[in-house]
Amino acid sequence: MTNFPIELKIPVAWGDMDAFGHVNNVQYMRYFETARVKYFDNMMIGDDSKSQVKPVLASLTANFKIPVVYPDTLTVKIGVTKIGNSSLNMCCEMYNQKGQLVLEAFCTIVSFDFELQRPVSVPVKTRNYIETLEGADLSAK
Repeated sequence: MTNFPIELKIPVAWGDMDAFGHVNNVQYMRYFETARVKYFDNMMIGDDSKSQVKPVLASLTANFKIPVVYPDTLTVKIGVTKIGNSSLNMCCEMYNQKGQLVLEAFCTIVSFDFELQRPVSVPVKTRNYIETLEGADLSAK
């Protein structure tokens, strides 16, 4: 069971749809990106925003359940499911206004040092932030 400490509403814009009359698959990845940014927003302030160590998207998968069409507002839920040494896994679910699951997506984020140009251990401050937000120890066992 995934905990979703961050939930946001994203209105579907007319321009989000494609020639087939439903939301384009690329747009869902933008919604997921918006949720990831919101998840980390409160952590990336002050001195942390100047750090050379930043989260970088390493992989992304999505399972599309049902098409979404304009007008609609999606409820986007996101949470971290596991923290490894230098990476963390996130899960995102999106629901339409009827409460139907329309998409389930997963990603891996790598803690990357832009000065050293390589992955590094997830900073302790980041681990603490995530585990406090999630209310659980998510370290890989």
